[in-house]
Amino acid sequence: MRVKRQKNFRRSLRFYRLAHEIQAPYKVVVDGTFLTQSLQNKIHVREQLPKVVCNDRVTPMVTNCVLAELRALGDRGRGAAFIAKGYYRVKCGHHTEIGAAACIKEQIGTTNERKLMVATQDIDLVTDLRKIPGVPLIRLNMSVPYLEEPSTASKAEIRAAEKTKILPQSWELAKLPALQQKEALAAAQGEKPKKKKGPRGANPLSCLSSKKKTKVERAAAAAAAATAAAAAAAA
Repeated sequence: MRVKRQKNFRRSLRFYRLAHEIQAPYKVVVDGTFLTQSLQNKIHVREQLPKVVCNDRVTPMVTNCVLAELRALGDRGRGAAFIAKGYYRVKCGHHTEIGAAACIKEQIGTTNERKLMVATQDIDLVTDLRKIPGVPLIRLNMSVPYLEEPSTASKAEIRAAEKTKILPQSWELAKLPALQQKEALAAAQGEKPKKKKGPRGANPLSCLSSKKKTKVERAAAAAAAATAAAAAAAA
């Protein structure tokens, strides 16, 4: 099961690398829900993330708003807040903290230009991020972290890009009328009649007489010559 899971992770990562240019070193924004549940299930996030992305070059990150939300939970979020303090801090630019989900969505934007991954257990946040193409999501299934398969929006964008590639470019459209006219002129002239192939004659080499004669032919020729000589002498 673990081998199959890793194979699925690699397939999804390959899709994100080719379709959306998301590649190592990976940057994973972790929210409070993911940290809290990881702590409850005794999961060391920093150790497990490299296994999920199949690469050691991965950086867990939090925003100031995520950290503020954990601290606001008091004792319930104290352990997760302590862990989050050791992660790379993303400067979200909010002087007054907002909700962690809203902050993360602002970091992603509409196109995920910063090529971020998101680790979360917030269902509403997951639903919103699935609508944005090219956002890899890391979730928890009980005590097992996993990488979600690419969303429908991510797959739809790459299909649209592939369709665009097969359409003629602007410089090709400018030359298209001339090519169509050339093809129409060639069709009007028609094809040249093909030369008919007639029956072949005999092989001239087979008509040549043999230079060497057999013994019987030489004997007959000698006898004829002798007979002619005798007739001449009798006369």
